[in-house]
Amino acid sequence: MQVSPMQLLSASPAAAVTAGSAATPAADMNNMFMQLLVAQLKSQSPLDPLDPNQFVGQLATFNSLSELTQIREILQKLVIG
Repeated sequence: MQVSPMQLLSASPAAAVTAGSAATPAADMNNMFMQLLVAQLKSQSPLDPLDPNQFVGQLATFNSLSELTQIREILQKLVIG
């Protein structure tokens, strides 16, 4: 069963990340990812669970995105400061 991130967010309004809820964009991304991950795990069918390869791929993609966000923040600080 494939569930899009938009379906997950619309299905659980409490999972929406409010603006300014975290100190950095990276923290906002971490919060959003964890909320989507929990919602995805809660809504998956026990008879048709998520493929472990897809799950690991999602985690790796998010980790890459997180690292790139941190690199961007560091570069911005270097340019400004």
